[in-house]
Amino acid sequence: MDKAYLLDRLRELGIYSTYYHRMELKPLASVLPYDEKLNCIFTGYYDGQRRMVAVTDSRIIIIATGALSATGLIIIKRTAVTEWKFEKKFLLSSASITAEGKTYVFAQTQAGIEKLFNWAMQQPVKEIEE
Repeated sequence: MDKAYLLDRLRELGIYSTYYHRMELKPLASVLPYDEKLNCIFTGYYDGQRRMVAVTDSRIIIIATGALSATGLIIIKRTAVTEWKFEKKFLLSSASITAEGKTYVFAQTQAGIEKLFNWAMQQPVKEIEE
């Protein structure tokens, strides 16, 4: 997927600012095929590092990138997700995703993303072929 197509999808989702995830958009575009539907993105801190989380119709893609570090990717199949939760607080909200017995907690997320995150996690899951 190219970055322009990805930016159009973000506008469709009501995400107009790319400030919070500008470094991760290029790696996301490179791993996201055109037939996979992006439903939500947000940033948060996981395992001591800032990461972007992209929820699609078949995967959850977690990207860590920095000016001086290589891009790190964690990919979770949506069929493996057993639970998710968003805790909205005044300034420091968090999102958690449990899959295959492991819980990923993303601290300091944007509180305004709660509805979009819950909607994205409730969307039908498309099976992916390996």
